Amino acid sequence: MCHITNKHTIYLLFCIALSIVPIQSCDKKENPVPFTSIQVTIFDIESDPRYSALRVEGGSALLQRPSDCLGYKCNGVVIYRLKREYTYDDFRAFDVTCTHEANTCAMQLDSSFGDLLTCPCCGSIFTMQYGYMMQGPAKYPLREYVCTFDNGNLRIEN
Repeated sequence: MCHITNKHTIYLLFCIALSIVPIQSCDKKENPVPFTSIQVTIFDIESDPRYSALRVEGGSALLQRPSDCLGYKCNGVVIYRLKREYTYDDFRAFDVTCTHEANTCAMQLDSSFGDLLTCPCCGSIFTMQYGYMMQGPAKYPLREYVCTFDNGNLRIEN
């Protein structure tokens, strides 16, 4: 017969408490760029001269809708042409707000590489092809919107 003393009970409770404390103390910070509502359709995008850079794989362009406030703090949205197969997932769209400098900075398209966004404030670099940060100090991925390409029209929403 096993005999458990108060000393063993206290030790067991202490071990359980230690294993729970790290789980509760982990402050899992969220992406500082919140989800923003967007519902845009660009009809016949490949014929629209504003988006001529999107006619090739790896091309990117800022979404140009001057009447709308798009993206977090109206920083804007960029569209990236991932592939040219004329299927629903040819395009990707991202909020251009830097996930490190969310309250102060919007990223810019890299003129040398069509799939990169660079933050002029902190130097973070993001790839739109894969959707992640390549160089910090940013720690969170870009906010991405859902793109649906159908019959020549591009729909962007969240």
